[in-house]
Amino acid sequence: MFSKNTAIMLYVEDVAAERDFWSAIGFEILNKTEMMGFETFDMRPHADSSLTFTVYSKEFIYQVSPEVIDMKPSVLFETTDIEGLRARIAAVTDTASQINSEPFPNFNFANPSGHYFAVKGI
Repeated sequence: MFSKNTAIMLYVEDVAAERDFWSAIGFEILNKTEMMGFETFDMRPHADSSLTFTVYSKEFIYQVSPEVIDMKPSVLFETTDIEGLRARIAAVTDTASQINSEPFPNFNFANPSGHYFAVKGI
C-alpha cells in the first residue's frame, strides 16, 4: 500500500539558488542534507501539505540515475490569493506570467533551473 505522503523530485543546476528561490516565495524548507558530496533538501508549499519536493543536483542524478535526468514534472499549485502570490513570485523572478482568466484564473513561473510551474486560483 502507498502512504498518504507523496514526493516529487526536482533535478536542478544550483541547489542553493533553488533553496533561496523557493524559500523567498513562501515554501517551507525542510531537512537540508548532503548525499555523496551533493547538497539536497526537501520542501513543501504549505506546512500542512502532504506533498513534498526533494531537490537534487543534476550532477548527483547523473551519477545515481542518469536514465531519469530529462524527466520534468508538470506541477499545478492552487491558491486562494492568486494576485498576492503572483506579486510575491514576480518580486523574485521576471518569469511570472500575467494572470489569465481562461480556462480558470492562472499564471505560470519558472524556477532558477528553468522548469515552469502553473498556479491556479481557487
